[in-house]
Amino acid sequence: MTEPTRYDPRPVEPPVWPEREPAPVAGCARCAGLAASRARARDRGDMSAVTDCNVLLRRHRDAHP
Repeated sequence: MTEPTRYDPRPVEPPVWPEREPAPVAGCARCAGLAASRARARDRGDMSAVTDCNVLLRRHRDAHP
């Protein structure tokens, strides 16, 4: 007699981001500031800061009506 499977045999699919970098909302000073910070971070090669700006921009953008 075989043992029952105690785990899900299906492969795990990681979530896919709908976009790599969020775009700032036109006319929003906070969005523009975050996009500018992201550009400066990229220029100096600080990809950790670029990612931080993307997270903050995505969270802020999602709060727009």
